[in-house]
Amino acid sequence: MTQCGVARDRTQRVSAGSRPRPAMILLAQLLAGPAIAQVPPAAAPASPLDSYADAATTTIIAEQSCPGVQMKAGQLTNLRLAARVNTGQEPALQEKLRTRATQVRQQLAAVGRDAWCANALAAFGPDGTTAKGVLVPGTRFR
Repeated sequence: MTQCGVARDRTQRVSAGSRPRPAMILLAQLLAGPAIAQVPPAAAPASPLDSYADAATTTIIAEQSCPGVQMKAGQLTNLRLAARVNTGQEPALQEKLRTRATQVRQQLAAVGRDAWCANALAAFGPDGTTAKGVLVPGTRFR
């Protein structure tokens, strides 16, 4: 009998004539296979302010650290406008930028410049997965 069949059989025997308890359902799911047990919890969505702070610090540090990479300030401004950052949020934004800059620099040191720069370009470059066109490789702006 398969693992799934065993779990179903055990659940049916325990719950015959009665409603299965939540613990038994969880046990049956765990016995059914590792895929169910390994589903990560859903991450809390980032606030627009957090998203902007991440984009700003990543792209600014990329321009400073990655050879030949330039940041398009207009694109970053568009992200700020999309995040609807207002003057009342400036103190919170400044704190998020400081915190995020520390984290980004730690990541840069941990994974190495080449890998980090490749990831930054993948997220914010011409075909960016997070925001397209904020970073441009090998181009000089005037």
